[in-house]
Amino acid sequence: MELLTLISLMFATFVYAISPGPGIFAVLATSTRYGPIAALWLSIGHVIGDILYVSIAMFALTFLAQTIEQSMVYVRIFGAAYLLYIGFQQYRSMGVSFKEAKIKKSIIQLLFSGFIVGGTNPKTIIYYLSFLPIFIDLNNLTLATEVQVIVVVGITVLFVLSLANILGLRLRKSVKDPETIQKVNKITGITMMLVGVFVALY
Repeated sequence: MELLTLISLMFATFVYAISPGPGIFAVLATSTRYGPIAALWLSIGHVIGDILYVSIAMFALTFLAQTIEQSMVYVRIFGAAYLLYIGFQQYRSMGVSFKEAKIKKSIIQLLFSGFIVGGTNPKTIIYYLSFLPIFIDLNNLTLATEVQVIVVVGITVLFVLSLANILGLRLRKSVKDPETIQKVNKITGITMMLVGVFVALY
């Protein structure tokens, strides 16, 4: 792919990823509650979900688009239920400090949560199915082009989610009072549950 095409693809992905959605809100909530490392793992899981959709769009555009549309409702129900569960657990948390040590053993859960957020949003597959043909010829793909697209999309989405991570970190540093921390627990728990509702309804 030409450099200009890659830059255009990066810009289009950035504009899409920066728009408010479940990924941004989930990373912001996780960063505020648990810190930047936890939010980074969740972001990586989200990026894996995006890369999955990019690969699907490149490998079998029309057929898989129809298949995914029919089965997506079941995937969304599962993903939404999981996000509602972890949001409710977070809402009930009575912790009075932000301890990142508790999260080190939950990397798989964080990756899975991020993947659920990124991988159960049908807007994502629709978006990639819509704009990828603008930048690449899906009927004449080479391995080099596929790798370039995956790398550009992955890095761009991770960059955008990192911005949300930084925002959550700044908020986290400004919160010291135990009562305020409990309120943050409730707010971030509600936010995660809303993400679950968003996933279920979209």
